[in-house]
Amino acid sequence: MDYLRPINTRVETARLLCGSIMRLCLCSFSHYVGCGLFSRYVLRREGSLSMWERESVPYVASLGMEIGVSVLICPVRYLAAVTTPRFILDYTMTGWSDTLSLLDRFSPANFAAYAMYAFSSDSDWNLDFFAWQAPSVFLTLVKLYYRRRKLGSESCRTKRVLAMVPFQMFLRAYIAGFSVMIPESTAEAVSAVVVTVVESMVTSYLARHTWPFANMTDSPQTGSSKSSDNCEVYSDDAPPNKTVAP
Repeated sequence: MDYLRPINTRVETARLLCGSIMRLCLCSFSHYVGCGLFSRYVLRREGSLSMWERESVPYVASLGMEIGVSVLICPVRYLAAVTTPRFILDYTMTGWSDTLSLLDRFSPANFAAYAMYAFSSDSDWNLDFFAWQAPSVFLTLVKLYYRRRKLGSESCRTKRVLAMVPFQMFLRAYIAGFSVMIPESTAEAVSAVVVTVVESMVTSYLARHTWPFANMTDSPQTGSSKSSDNCEVYSDDAPPNKTVAP
């Protein structure tokens, strides 16, 4: 478009890549530390800080691997798509966006030009909004395969994970559409925010339940309940006190 500012795609790719990594670390740290502090000091659950710290490993590592693989294969479309939630934040909450831009150096004008370069401007959906997801889908399936081999099928929710994958693809394609088609009404803006939240929850679920290196699928809540169950089992297995025969 003539009204969009000219950009250097290589410079903007590097900027968006650094911003994506920074937001991944910042959001993960804020979420898991916040949940850990709330669980420890409000809910009074012992060991919850370390539990939430372990919870963050699958998500951060999985998203980091996804960024690395996708940037190697289809960097422009991937970065344009995954930065769309940041673009929506700038559209809906300008004050917060201006503060965050001091860290991730996000420029909405540059991103708009970058997104137009990455995706077609047609009003109808096309394969551009799905093709960039191929590396991440492949990585998810590979992680699920190795998880089944390493932990056994009983520790894997294979059917549920496989059902979540196309759902995640649809959500991500829907969100990526807003990179070239800005919400024109309040309803569209609200739907974009809601879908972004749901997509982040689905992505977190897939990251946790396809992580192959340890059984990290137990939440801190279930972990604490399992600890109490184990205490009961150990107490039942303890030898009974001897009684003196009358």
